[in-house]
Amino acid sequence: MKSALSAMLLLPLACMAETRVGANSATARLNFTVIVPPVFRVLQVTPMAGGYEYRVWTNQRSVVLNGREFRFNQVGESTLKVPAAPSALYVVHGL
Repeated sequence: MKSALSAMLLLPLACMAETRVGANSATARLNFTVIVPPVFRVLQVTPMAGGYEYRVWTNQRSVVLNGREFRFNQVGESTLKVPAAPSALYVVHGL
C-alpha cells in the first residue's frame, strides 16, 4: 500500500490547474435598457389675442398636436402658443 501511494505521488495529477496569462482576470458586459414613457401635462391655460398660451411640462423635445409639431428648447416646463381657429370656422362632429 505504501509503494502504491508513493507511485501515485510521482505521476502528474490529472486535475492539476494550469496557470495561463489572463487566467486571473475576467470580463463581462452588462446592458441596461430604461423605457421612459412620454409625458405631456398642461399646467395653465391663458387666453390671449389670436389664440391661447399653454404652460406645459413634458419630458420630450417635441410634441405633435393635431398633426402639427411643436418643438421646445428644453425638456421640462415650457410655454406653448397655439393660434385659435377663425371665428367663421365651424367644426361638426359625429357625422
